[in-house]
Amino acid sequence: MKNPISRSCCLLLWLGAWAAAAEPVPLHSPGFPPSTMDAEGRLVEDWGSLDVTLSGEGVADGSTVLEAVPLDDVIPAARATADRGAVRLIRTAFRAPAFPSGVDVVTVRLEEARGQSAEVLLGLALPDKAAIGLRTVRLGGRVVLTLPAESLADRPLREWGSCDEAAPLPGWAKPAVECDPAFRNIRAGMGGVPIVYRFAVPPKSGVTVVLGLCESHWAEPGQRPLTCRVEGAEPQTVDPVAKWGQHKPGALAFAARDENGDGNLEVVVRAASGASDRNPILNVIWIFPAGESPNLQRLVSGVLSGAALRYVDVGGESDQSIYPPGKLEYRIKLESGAARELTFFVASPDSSAPTPDTSAWTAATLRRAAADVWRDWPAQ
Repeated sequence: MKNPISRSCCLLLWLGAWAAAAEPVPLHSPGFPPSTMDAEGRLVEDWGSLDVTLSGEGVADGSTVLEAVPLDDVIPAARATADRGAVRLIRTAFRAPAFPSGVDVVTVRLEEARGQSAEVLLGLALPDKAAIGLRTVRLGGRVVLTLPAESLADRPLREWGSCDEAAPLPGWAKPAVECDPAFRNIRAGMGGVPIVYRFAVPPKSGVTVVLGLCESHWAEPGQRPLTCRVEGAEPQTVDPVAKWGQHKPGALAFAARDENGDGNLEVVVRAASGASDRNPILNVIWIFPAGESPNLQRLVSGVLSGAALRYVDVGGESDQSIYPPGKLEYRIKLESGAARELTFFVASPDSSAPTPDTSAWTAATLRRAAADVWRDWPAQ
């Protein structure tokens, strides 16, 4: 039988133990190793630390107050509050029991503090070798941070590039015929994540996009069919082995258009429904003026690549991220008295953060799961 009095006493003992020790505040789920929030509000994990920076007009230095707090009366959590002049910065973190050993959920809240509008640059200080993608940050292939979908519009972009969830694999493909050298390289959506590229174009404009593919793992058809979607064009599903053969490069053309008028053209390749191999691949992207229909055979051979408006050796040396180098930053605008929250999922010890395309976890479901675990856990 559940014992709410014992649970409350246990939580009070945890709060008291933290107060006696002053710092840091542990974050844990029953039976798993903890991570911590330190006196500066940094989240400290086995892969490194996650810190938040602020800059902008009216932003000032300020001390941080760290405290242990209960969420929903049962979840042990840490909260760091700092008055930073134009805004108040509040970071709250707790451990949720996601497989295999949990995930830390961190909410960064900015509150306007002077009674007038404010614009600040919120940065996430990450390890030097972190690879920043559309919705994740990876270290050595491990997803250490899941980024909120609502923050995408606040991030600066290059003119073109990969959204970085898919891994570059130079030299992976083994084309058996003379062809464009880019067919030797790929990006692969390991774990089933889609391959996503974005290209700056005049809003509402059209172009011809050609995607090049070469399957060098599977010899028989039916293993890795792919669904290719280019904004403004009809999607095409193709089985490269069935259409061209193993180690045989091929190409698909799309009459594309910036359909939503945001000045970006999106290219997405993902595993087709029912595919045995869920890891999509892509070798080459060509972009030509609208209305042009390049000869695909000559394009595959490599003789027309120089005529393209944009030629991407996907996964090769000239490939690039859509995001400029440096730390992850968000430009946040706050009206007088307003607040904004961003919630991040952080890899805890011996685990990885959820990948949005393959996980159904949300901030709300993770918090409910944490509350359920602590309500059901026998008080010690």
